[in-house]
Amino acid sequence: MIRLFLDNRTAVLLLLPLLIALYVLCSILGVEQVASNRVDGLFFSQTATNDFWTYFSQAFLILVNAVFLNTVFNNHEFLDKNTYIISLIYVVLTPMFVPLNKFSPVLLAHFFVIATLGVLFYLKQNTDGKMTVFNAGILFSIAVTLLPYLTLLIPIVLMMIVIIRPFNWRELFICLAGISVPLIYYFSYLFLTNELVFTWTGPVWQLHDYHAALNHYPIAALFLVLMFISLLSLSARLLKSSLRLKKQIQMLGLIFTALFLLGCIDFYFSGSLLYFSLAIIPLTYFLTYAFLSKRSGILANIFFYTALLYSFVKFFLDFTQD
Repeated sequence: MIRLFLDNRTAVLLLLPLLIALYVLCSILGVEQVASNRVDGLFFSQTATNDFWTYFSQAFLILVNAVFLNTVFNNHEFLDKNTYIISLIYVVLTPMFVPLNKFSPVLLAHFFVIATLGVLFYLKQNTDGKMTVFNAGILFSIAVTLLPYLTLLIPIVLMMIVIIRPFNWRELFICLAGISVPLIYYFSYLFLTNELVFTWTGPVWQLHDYHAALNHYPIAALFLVLMFISLLSLSARLLKSSLRLKKQIQMLGLIFTALFLLGCIDFYFSGSLLYFSLAIIPLTYFLTYAFLSKRSGILANIFFYTALLYSFVKFFLDFTQD
């Protein structure tokens, strides 16, 4: 399957809806997935309905995000040829982290984080970037309204701009202006209507109930293994990369580190992997290089197929039962 998606065959994307449909079927037939209340956004909190539209919306968002993420990869020439392995990695990993039977802001936030990356990668060394950074700020701000903890990543977005372009205070302030626009609209609407409720709550500063989160530990372990395998292949890739690709990988490495740490902190306090799931976005790019590496390619294949198997099995396991 990996070799099939590594090739430049657009038709393999037709397999993604079938794979997602299998995940939906497993979610329906499997054990009940416990939701986390730590993913409320500024606009709405997640709902637990288990109806057709919940499954459809979650499945549709996974498919859209997978294809969108893959398009960004191909458009910005992270490889010298088009590949569709990005979409497969995203589709396999995401259902392990994000429940399909509960609609939440998480997958929508994925979309806007991907869109932010796609816009930032259009920045060039010697062209005017004011409109680009403004648009990136707006897109990232929408992600913040969906997952408020992402506010902590605003300095990371500014640093990503500095990595790929010369330092320019004006562009950084323009990006901050873009970030402020959706928030201003939100709070203005809240002030004028007095109907929306700020549903998000602050963290509970204590270790999560580890017994209630036992189902998540194998998933976190698989993620860590895939992460280390991916990082092993990056050094060799960077040696053979162009200067621009090196900067793009540095940008991805920066946001991956931030998302990974944010996910770890939230997992420590809440036992939820939903914020952790955002780190899947840059990991898909790094893992692609691992598949193509002579040094780590075999390990990457072994553990990815292990993750693929567990992504189905986990729907029928419940380690929290006494």
